[in-house]
Amino acid sequence: MMQELLRTKFGDCKFAEVSDCKGSYEDISAEDFYIYDPLPEDKQPVRIVTVSENHQLKIKNTYKTEVCLVKTDKCLFPDDISKCDCLLFNHSKFFFVEIKSSSTGTRKDKRRDAVLQLGTTIEILINNGIDLSNFDAKAIICFKNENERPIQASRNSRRAEFLEKYRVSLDEGNKISF
Repeated sequence: MMQELLRTKFGDCKFAEVSDCKGSYEDISAEDFYIYDPLPEDKQPVRIVTVSENHQLKIKNTYKTEVCLVKTDKCLFPDDISKCDCLLFNHSKFFFVEIKSSSTGTRKDKRRDAVLQLGTTIEILINNGIDLSNFDAKAIICFKNENERPIQASRNSRRAEFLEKYRVSLDEGNKISF
């Protein structure tokens, strides 16, 4: 139902003539799958890959429910719109995902940009009548990193502001569970 609503409101891939993309929407029900966001110069959207391929995000789908990947950046939305890289959802959970690669020194700036991209994407959906109130919705900033970092107080206040403004929790990590 959500996939049909998104397709009705936003259509499909806007870059089909210049991309390897086979469409903005991809359904998968594997127990484990992985998302790879190519380098910006590749001008390709995110894609589902195997564990042995380069990836930034791992998805655990314990009950093998059908999950929909929506490729938003370099696919569904035009370049002139700030947006996150992808959406992932099933019947009860909805994730907005922005994947960033950075060295430690640029992480703060990348995080700030990611928060803006996630917020803009949420606003686009809300402004187009997409109701997320029946979903456990989360915005995820994904850095490819296996090390856990302590949460800083400044990030907690940003997370609280994000939750109040969008009614969507803001987290950082490279694993999602359905």
